[in-house]
This record gives sequence, C-alpha cells and structure tokens, in this order.
Amino acid sequence: MNQYKGEAWLGEEPRIREETITETVSADIIVVGGGLAGVAAVRQAAEMGQKVLLFEKCRCVQARSGDFAVMDSKVAKRWGRDDLNKTEIVNNLMHDMAYKASQNILKRWSEEAGKAFDWYLEGLEDIAVLDRTDQVPPKGVKCYVQPRRLPLPEGFDNARENFKCYQVTAWIRPSHIALCRGNFELAEKTGYVTSFFNTRVKKLLKNGDGRVKGVIAGTREGGLIKAYASKGVILATGDYMSDEAMLRRFLPGMMETPKQWTSYDMDRQPSNTGDGHKMALWAGAKLQDSPHAPCAHHMGSVFGVADFLLLNTRGKRFVNEDAPGQQLGSQIENLPDKTAWQIVDGNWRSYIPKEYPNHGSVCFVREDEELESGTVYDKLCFIDNYIAPKYVRKAVEDGVLLEAETLEELIVKTGLPADTALASVEQYNRLCEKGEDTDYGKRKDRLFAVKQGPFYAAKFTPAVMIAAMGGIQSDEEAHCYDTEGAIIPGLYVAGNVQGNRVAVDYPLTVPGLSHSLALVYGRIAVESAVRESR
Repeated sequence: MNQYKGEAWLGEEPRIREETITETVSADIIVVGGGLAGVAAVRQAAEMGQKVLLFEKCRCVQARSGDFAVMDSKVAKRWGRDDLNKTEIVNNLMHDMAYKASQNILKRWSEEAGKAFDWYLEGLEDIAVLDRTDQVPPKGVKCYVQPRRLPLPEGFDNARENFKCYQVTAWIRPSHIALCRGNFELAEKTGYVTSFFNTRVKKLLKNGDGRVKGVIAGTREGGLIKAYASKGVILATGDYMSDEAMLRRFLPGMMETPKQWTSYDMDRQPSNTGDGHKMALWAGAKLQDSPHAPCAHHMGSVFGVADFLLLNTRGKRFVNEDAPGQQLGSQIENLPDKTAWQIVDGNWRSYIPKEYPNHGSVCFVREDEELESGTVYDKLCFIDNYIAPKYVRKAVEDGVLLEAETLEELIVKTGLPADTALASVEQYNRLCEKGEDTDYGKRKDRLFAVKQGPFYAAKFTPAVMIAAMGGIQSDEEAHCYDTEGAIIPGLYVAGNVQGNRVAVDYPLTVPGLSHSLALVYGRIAVESAVRESR
C-alpha cells in the first residue's frame, strides 16, 4: 500500500525493462548516498569485512558544516565535558520536540555518539585537537577539532535556563569535507568498496516475499546498473529541501525561506531532492506521522541572536527574546512580513557576558588589540561567541547594522513607525528598571535596557534553511516500516532520510545533533543488516 499514491510530488515508480540493463553487480551491502551517514555506513561495512557498493549521484562524497554532538567521547573527556546525564539530555530533546520524536532512537544515539565520534577520528593523520574555542591551530594542520563555547561565560548555569543547551559540541575546522573524505579513503583501502559516482539510484528491487534485494541505478552516460545486496540496502540519501513540491507538501511555511545547499548532482542540480523518501514509499514504506522539522536556526546579528530587544515592523515587542536561534527564528517566521528589528544600546559590552551560550549567541567581548595579536581568530565573533568593537564598526560600514547617536534617529533609519516603536522601547525600559518583565517573562539579568548611545539596529529576516527533517518510519535499529507497521526486511535508513529522529522543530538542545545522529545511525544500519542476515 502506497501512503501517498496519486500525489503529484511523489510521482510514479519507474518501470524499467530487463533488456535495458547494461550491467549487473552484487555485494553484501548497498549504500545509497555518499554524505556523512553513507560514508559512515561504507566504512563500517568495509571494516566488518563486507563487500559494499556505494551509489552517489554527485561526483564525490559530500560533507557540510562541522558541528558534532560528541557526548562522552575522548575529546569530550579532554575538555572536561564527559560528565553527562544522558537520560536528562534525551528527555530535554523530547521536550523540545513536543514528544513527537522516538525516545528509543535518541536514547541509543546518546549511548553511542561518543564512541562513534572517536571512531570517526581514528586512523586519520594530521588532525589536531584544540582545547579552547579561541585557540589558534598549529601551522600545517589540515584538519582540527575544537570545542564550541569553551570556556563558558562565568556563572552560566544550564539548570536555570528555560531552553537547555548541553555543551557537548565539537567543531571540525576549517571544513568537515577533509574529515569525511578521509573516512571514505580508509574504507577504500580495505579493498571491500566499489563506488559508483555520478550514478543516480532510480528504484529499489524487492523479492516476492517483500524483502528489498537491491537497486537499479542510472549512470551519467545513460547506462543502467542492476545491483544486488545479499544482506541489505541502506538509504542515506539526505533530505528533500530542494524538491519544491515535497517541501510544499510537508513544510509549506518554509517555501519562501531562503535556502542554502552546497552539493550538486551530475546535472548541476541540488542533490537533496528526497530521492530515498520516494523510492522507499514506492516500495511500501511509511513516512513518519509526526510533523517534519525545518532546520533553520537564526544566527542573529554581530550581537548574536538572543536577549536584546526585538520589535516587529509595527514597532511592537512580540516575544521573550531569551531563546535560542531556532526558536527565535520560528517566531520571526510567524510574523506576517517575517521581519523584525533587534535594538541594542551603547552598553553592549556589559550585556554580552550575560548572554545565553547557545547556537547563535555571543558571550565574550574581545578588544581589537587581542584580535590583532593573534590570540583569537579573525572573524571568530561571527562564528562562535566572540565580538569585538572592530566587528561592530565593520557591520555598520557594510550596512548590516544601523547606528545612530539618538534613539529617535535610529528608529527613523529602520523605517519603523516612530511613535509606536519609541513607546515600545520606553515600556521595555520601564520593565528593565523594575527588574521584572511582566509583558513576556524574560529573566531579570537579561533585561538589557536601551538608553545609552550610540544605538544600533539589525534587521532580522527568516534564517537560512539548511535541511528539511522528516523521513521514513524507523526505529533504533535503523529499520524501515511499512504502512501496516511491519518491518521491511533488507531496507535500512540513516541520516536525514531516517524518520522519527527529529520532529516539529530542529532542537538546539544539543548543537551538532544532526551530524551526530547521521554518524551513529550510519554504523547502526550496517550492524543491523549484517546481524539480521545471519
């Protein structure tokens, strides 16, 4: 039974005549998709002595970003960040996703994330592990691992936060690409891997008993490959953000949101088009019922995203600003014109150290001479927790930050209705003086008044979307389920095509969650396939 049969976005499964097949191959495991989850699956399979075929429609393996939730890994221990209550973390993730995700999927992830990250670093040369966010790497290092938000602001207590943020994030720099490709090269060296790049998988093959036995793929040259897997097919095909029809069906509110993608297929089209979702549905799989989640966390202005006064374009405050970038981004998405203004006064130096250390926050002030002396990275303030006067000046020069000596002049520059906006600032300042936000409930120590010039304003529009998270009904063994609730034998999922990992909204409870889940479940999918074939 096809869950969405007849809906235009899904289309029809291709019918391929046997005489059109130009090549037939076989292996123990087939992996479809060469992103992080696929590379993890390929390496895991090869190291288990399994012959593995990789099909990837781009010209090489793919990687983006660089944040990983590393939990109790060796690097977390080195940083003094391995003393974690994993049950508490999982429960807060469940809370932040309205209990719509699978707790078992998250529970197993929490148990295996640390050792999976250790494994991801093993066997690779020239990887340095740094001890602070502001540390400069040794010269000549090709890839390095750095803690996010270390040190933390003095007095930070996660238990007091309305939105918990567990500081377990490793940052792969200068790019995750080198590390991902290094892992793929380790797999290739085993001799168990055969790769088909610029090759798009078109459909899954099933036995008469319903077991998935292989795939049919098309090459760039027009050939058709029939591939058989004796132990399992693993879909690691990513998300569907670049398929407009699919996005409109499952995340209609994100249609006008700006998108960012970096991987393109052999036709120079974005690669994240829901291919695996559609193939699995054609094969009888079920898509998760829980609401799909956009990954679009706001990174704010040069002052970060949180705690400073926000006004909508009617000149009115509309939210408790003490929230992470994903949540504030969602509030901006909810505005009729999806636009707000962040208002900051000249006392920003004293406010920044009180900020909430989350994705998009700024918590440390560095003076210009510190940046020039090489003690922190140039431009670091735009990436993780740091700000300096020179960057405020540059933001003004670049036009991304408005500056004025008086509040009245600033409001004119924003184009906000002056009387309403000034009244809103006046009301907010009264709450700051009172030390109690009776309008929206922001905590006392983050009520940052707007009184002293110079004054600054930054326009907040929707955050750039980087993924649409919602996938095939799955479990902690990376199985796929059909519409009757039965496991589809021989078919496994990892990465953004795996359902029930994330729902409603992408949580920043554990920054780096998506990458960490992909890494963990790429390995689990292989382990399940091999174990269940015995």
